[in-house]
Amino acid sequence: MKVNYQERIGDTVTELKIIMSQQRTITNRQKVQALYLLKSGLNPSITDVAELVGVHRITVLRLFKQYSEGGLSLLLKLGQSTGRPRAISSEIIAGISTKINEESCEFKSYKEIVRWVEENYQVSVKYQTLHKQIRYRMKAKLKVPRRLSNKKAPAAAIEFKKN
Repeated sequence: MKVNYQERIGDTVTELKIIMSQQRTITNRQKVQALYLLKSGLNPSITDVAELVGVHRITVLRLFKQYSEGGLSLLLKLGQSTGRPRAISSEIIAGISTKINEESCEFKSYKEIVRWVEENYQVSVKYQTLHKQIRYRMKAKLKVPRRLSNKKAPAAAIEFKKN
C-alpha cells in the first residue's frame, strides 16, 4: 500500500519553506524539512527523505504521524526535559542569600552555613553542594576579616599610613 504524502500534508510548499526558515532549532528545522521534501514530491520515498534530512526512516514516519495527528503545532512543540531536582530548595537559597547580604553576617565558614541550614530548615546538605551553590551560582563570597597581631600597636599603624 503506497501512501500519497503530498495529499496528506495540508500546508503548501511555500508555507513549509517559510516555516522552515523561521525555525531556530536544528531538530525543528529537520522536521519541517522532511515535510517539505515529502510535499514537494522531489523525493517521494521515506528512505530518500530520511537520508537527505540525516535521520532514520522510522523517525520520518514518526514525524509524519505526529503531523497528521496534531498538525505543525504538535510537531514543533519542544518537550521539557526532566531532570533531577536540586538538592537545595529555592526557599533555603533565599534564606541563605538574605543572611549573607546582611550587614552583620555571622558566617565565617561554609561549615557554619551547613549547621545553620540544618538548624533552621532541618535539611542535611553536603558541604560541597552548599559551597558550589553559594560561591559559583550565587556569586557570593564569605567576607572574613584577617587576623590581627596582639603585638601590633595602633599608633604605629596610623603613623605608617601617614608616610
